[in-house]
Amino acid sequence: MSENMSEQLDQDLRECKWFSLQCDESVDNSSIAQLMVFIRMVFADFSTKEELLALLPLKTTTRGIDIYEVMKSFLVEKKVPLEKLVSITTDGAPAMTGRRAGFIAHCKSDPDFPPFLHYHCIIHQQAICAKVTGFDHVMSPVVKIINSIRSKAKQHRTFKTFLEELSTEYGDLLLHSEIRWLSRGRILQRFLALKDEIKEFMKSREEDTSLLEDTEWILDLAFLTDITTKLNYLNTELQGKDLGYAKESEKTTTRVMKRGRKNGSGHEGI
Repeated sequence: MSENMSEQLDQDLRECKWFSLQCDESVDNSSIAQLMVFIRMVFADFSTKEELLALLPLKTTTRGIDIYEVMKSFLVEKKVPLEKLVSITTDGAPAMTGRRAGFIAHCKSDPDFPPFLHYHCIIHQQAICAKVTGFDHVMSPVVKIINSIRSKAKQHRTFKTFLEELSTEYGDLLLHSEIRWLSRGRILQRFLALKDEIKEFMKSREEDTSLLEDTEWILDLAFLTDITTKLNYLNTELQGKDLGYAKESEKTTTRVMKRGRKNGSGHEGI
């Protein structure tokens, strides 16, 4: 079965007109760094196909030159037709995108690689943009309030009991992890839903609640909650096989073709 799948992939590589690569370096449960390489192929009829091209171990260091050498050795051994390459997508780590010593820099300086486009992961771009959005005045107080409630076991239990007595939709607050930027959406959504209950709980403890009564701050909180919730939904839709752009493109093509048939042949219905 494995040989058959490999043969099918080789055939697809020969028949496709263009392809793009997506590289992601991660660490498995045995602490071995691995480079996952995904491929999206486009054929003559503009159909697309996505496959896991390779899972390459990085046995020593994970510098840009190491990733490049492992990748180049695999491409040569697999006889991948590099002339069909149009783009490579990576995360924004220096080992990948460094101007002089990064993986992309080594690929672009290699004459065997054709001129190609380079993209960052969209989720990584969002994480970078989040640092300059100017909403620290919202996120910092939210995290501070959540930590003040959940940091002490007795106070946390009291808060959960308080929510149970009020029969609220949610029974607890969520903790924020700085390294997981996408967690902000759910944290803010939960905080906003329990805003009134949090204010009452803080009042019962004679804590300052002036911020939770500030209309402008509440509006900024609601705005940031909406934005992060939408981004979380988008990122979920983009993940997985045959999802995201390819799926939307297929839907758009189907709608256009149906509209064309309804209005007659040719391009008049488009």
